Amino acid sequence: MKRFVSIILAASMMLAAQSSFAQVIVGGGYLNSTLNTEGSNPSNANGAYAGASFNLPVAEGLSVAPGIYWSMLTSKDVSSLGKWITTTGTFTEHALNVPVLLNYGVNFGANSKFFVFAGPTAQYGLSSTVRTDVTSVIGDGTNTINNYEDGNFNRFNVYVGGGLGASLSKLTLYVGYDYGLLNQYTGTDAAKAHRSNLKVGVGFNF
Repeated sequence: MKRFVSIILAASMMLAAQSSFAQVIVGGGYLNSTLNTEGSNPSNANGAYAGASFNLPVAEGLSVAPGIYWSMLTSKDVSSLGKWITTTGTFTEHALNVPVLLNYGVNFGANSKFFVFAGPTAQYGLSSTVRTDVTSVIGDGTNTINNYEDGNFNRFNVYVGGGLGASLSKLTLYVGYDYGLLNQYTGTDAAKAHRSNLKVGVGFNF
């Protein structure tokens, strides 16, 4: 964890030193995530993300955009056995994401352009829990599992993906898709679990 934070701080200092040449984009948006596990139905979660990136020009129309983003996912599953018992499971996850994207844009007006982007994103899971609430005719109960410590869940992941967007003066709109390369399941059997994310966002250019 300390090594990961040190890398992030070093990258931030390097970006700050080049900030006079960079376009800073601050924003966030909607996040939909699907976890596909062998032998099980896919599980979906919704959430949001927010952060900043630094768009550094490389050549005509081409730039590289490293960034730092926080993301949050949550989902809820409710099951019941008549009026006797109701079980509610709530999944919540927070993560730190570091994308390094290549952008290529084409101008279509004054201070406006269409662009495509692609590249990797490193992710470090800050917290991941499943809280189970049970309500029954004989009493209520609550139990919380830490997926990283009590479960078989990997807090690290590396995504690869891309998308497209439009920059209109100080406003940027974009949509993207990422696929997780690392197996999120750390159990002893042969099952594998991979996460994919769909994101829709808006950014403000400075």
